[in-house]
Amino acid sequence: MNKQRGAALLVALLILVAISLLGISAMKTSMFSSKVSTGVQADAMVFEAAESAIVEAYTELEEMDSVNLSSFLGGDVMSRCLAAGNPRKEGGCAGVDFMGSRGMIKASSTSQVNGFQLISGAQISSSGNAGTFVDYQVQIAGNSEMAAFNIGDSHVQELLKRGIRPSAEIE
Repeated sequence: MNKQRGAALLVALLILVAISLLGISAMKTSMFSSKVSTGVQADAMVFEAAESAIVEAYTELEEMDSVNLSSFLGGDVMSRCLAAGNPRKEGGCAGVDFMGSRGMIKASSTSQVNGFQLISGAQISSSGNAGTFVDYQVQIAGNSEMAAFNIGDSHVQELLKRGIRPSAEIE
């Protein structure tokens, strides 16, 4: 009977070590899953920020008056920063121009005309100066970045904007 005195203690210690290893493994898996989900969330936020920059540029183009639209279609480049409280800040984003109040994401857009397409049968004449309706090809590039995670995203979309172009400028 004296030979079995330490066997129960040894079995209990082995079971405790096995359970501890399982617990540590589960904790590491949980931490890894948490890091992956944080990265996926950050990537989705940066993606949506770039898309928001494009949508804001598109909205601004739709709301432009004829004078500003003519200037833009004549060759101007429109750069905007989506700063908190000022989604149409002219130029690129500076150091404090973050998209949201948390100061994590910077988003901007650049819009420019990349040519035009003639619309068949759309020639007009006004007091001797002939013009033609054309569809201007506008390219909008949306960019965003989250420096804390070293993530960036860029999207490019093209749209057509109808306008009149003097016949003298059409080859």
